[in-house]
Amino acid sequence: MPGRLHSTQAGFTQMYQGIPPWEIGRPQAAFVEVADQVVGPLLDAGCGTGNASVFFAARGLEVTGIDFVEEALRRGRITAADRGLSVRFLQKDAMTLNTWDETFASVIDSGLFHIYSGEERRQYVRGLAHVLREGGRLFLLGFSDEEASHEGGVSVQELETEFAEGWEIESVKTVRGEISEAFLAEFPKEFPEAGPKMRFAVIRRT
Repeated sequence: MPGRLHSTQAGFTQMYQGIPPWEIGRPQAAFVEVADQVVGPLLDAGCGTGNASVFFAARGLEVTGIDFVEEALRRGRITAADRGLSVRFLQKDAMTLNTWDETFASVIDSGLFHIYSGEERRQYVRGLAHVLREGGRLFLLGFSDEEASHEGGVSVQELETEFAEGWEIESVKTVRGEISEAFLAEFPKEFPEAGPKMRFAVIRRT
């Protein structure tokens, strides 16, 4: 796992040298639609440049954003400071959540769960269970297995399997993700014009 972790981190770091496709300058619409259900303290797991973190901080929530790419966090800190908002950005690997002594009332995951598979995915879910308070909700957005432009993706069955014990899946729906206009201009054939199919799940910790 350490070798793969280093490779994954290097890959994402490289993507921030250019235009990450998910960098749209705002949270994905699915999170905006459920914003009233998200309460603090909030953990933004795999926060990237902090678009969702800053959005929820502006709504008055106490927000911690974690990512293992320092460049993404640096941009997030600048954005928060420019808007006069307080967000705690930490360089941290989501695989280590089970070592934390902090807990949160809500967790949002915008495109992190779907990068894991097998034991890594199970370890990540155990970490989420460790930091999310009983009754708290996980708001999870990931590529759908029905998305032809992306290998892998998340099926409803996979969500039901991974969150079978200690969780209750309250809702799962298919939504269209938003992609950076700058990325699409440079790579017009990467994603469908309407945006990639994604799964959006609301999952409660029992």
